[in-house]
Amino acid sequence: MGTPAAGGWRLPSRGRSSSSKLTQRAINNIRFALLCAFVTLLVLRGTVGVNRRLVYIAGSRRAPSGTDKAVEDIERTLREIRADSDPDPEDDGSSSRAATTPAAAKYYDRGSAWSTPNYSLGPRVTRWNAKRRRWLHLNPGFPSRDARGNPRVLLVTASPAGPCDTPAGDRFLLRATKNRMDYCRLHGIEFAHAMARLDAELTGGWAKLPLLRRLMLAHPEVEWLWWMDGDALVTDMGFELPLPRYEGAHLVVHGNSYLLFQQRSWVAVSTGSFLLRNCQWSLELLDAWAVMGPRGRARDDAGKLLTATLYGRPSLEADDQSALIHLLLTEKERWMDKVYLENEYYLHGLWAAGLVDKYEQVMKKHHPGYGDDRWPFVTHFVGCKPCSGGGRSGGGRSTRGGGNSSDEYPPERCVSGMERAFNFADNQVLRLYGFRHETLASSDVRRVTNRSANPLEAKEEALSFLKKPKDPDVQSHDVRKNRKRKGRKDSVLARVLKRLGWRSEF
Repeated sequence: MGTPAAGGWRLPSRGRSSSSKLTQRAINNIRFALLCAFVTLLVLRGTVGVNRRLVYIAGSRRAPSGTDKAVEDIERTLREIRADSDPDPEDDGSSSRAATTPAAAKYYDRGSAWSTPNYSLGPRVTRWNAKRRRWLHLNPGFPSRDARGNPRVLLVTASPAGPCDTPAGDRFLLRATKNRMDYCRLHGIEFAHAMARLDAELTGGWAKLPLLRRLMLAHPEVEWLWWMDGDALVTDMGFELPLPRYEGAHLVVHGNSYLLFQQRSWVAVSTGSFLLRNCQWSLELLDAWAVMGPRGRARDDAGKLLTATLYGRPSLEADDQSALIHLLLTEKERWMDKVYLENEYYLHGLWAAGLVDKYEQVMKKHHPGYGDDRWPFVTHFVGCKPCSGGGRSGGGRSTRGGGNSSDEYPPERCVSGMERAFNFADNQVLRLYGFRHETLASSDVRRVTNRSANPLEAKEEALSFLKKPKDPDVQSHDVRKNRKRKGRKDSVLARVLKRLGWRSEF
């Protein structure tokens, strides 16, 4: 055993051991940091780098074995969109038919939002409801209600800035404008007809979106904006829009909930005629609606997605009607609470469904003011394209309810149907002056009554014709309501005194 003097005792060198431990710990930390960075890069590459235009909100499970073909069709279409390549020539439209399978349902169930970088309808507007209320308070000369106390409505439509291809097209647009002005005059509705294109990126049916947004901001006194396509006519001059029914709604479209949520059909709703409330919610809807609209690659890619996921949709570029349906399906929780699907009357009626062929039968059996099958409210000439000679528009597309369609009708049939619809509506206006058309196919008119003797009474009679007749009271099945009330019976003495002619003075 050594002694201190001999140097036999040696103390351990703590400095060296502690430094080696620190070095080892630093090396381990560096390795862990590099591993985390590598994993992060893998995650980012798998989520962000796939496609910046298509963002999946949540993942989905693998489809059942019976839907493998539908899954492959949809995924192949999405890969084509990501790669900006042309569709597979062997794909014969099975992706469109696959929309009714569980594969398309799972696509919407997991949620999908489309975005177009560097595009918007305009500067973002916030707190529009509060700003609008303040403006109305400071400007009492612009009330939000008309003289009858109803919410102020602005009917909006548009037509091309230049002349149509044929004189018949110009004539139809002129008569369609007169038709809308007649209805607005009878019901105290304001009218706006636009001919300018406000956004060069949004063409065709998409042009309505920037126009509605601009009118909404320029007319805060208007409560409802009513859009109507240029190839639609009002055919029930006595029908009143049931605005009290839409108290909690901000968007009213003609649609069917089964076609929308069960079949995911591309004709589940129509954008050829709809009502939009002037509020912050509507401004946000227009911004979200327009992202598929810019012409070019963005619209073409969006059209591939819509064709792959909406039932029955042909291979076309994105249209505003399909884009709205896609928005309501993918963001149902955000929008549907304020959307009213109207199907009790013809806010949008298809002329090819036989409406124009039964006008004579309607006039014999029914009365204006119903707006439904008994007397259709709006007749839309989808697929006619009156301003382009009745044929199809450029690019092999025609419009269906504000969107694109593959329908095509002979020009002669379109012209005949439009003539009948206009004269059918015009007869209701001419009745105020004692005239009517010779036939629904003729522009000539004839006198039907002499209104010079009692003009005011004649006017009241003509206006009463336009009003919807009161429906008979329906007998209630509630026994408590049908039970006759038992009145208090007189006593025997009171009946004797009453028969003797005595009357109480109290």
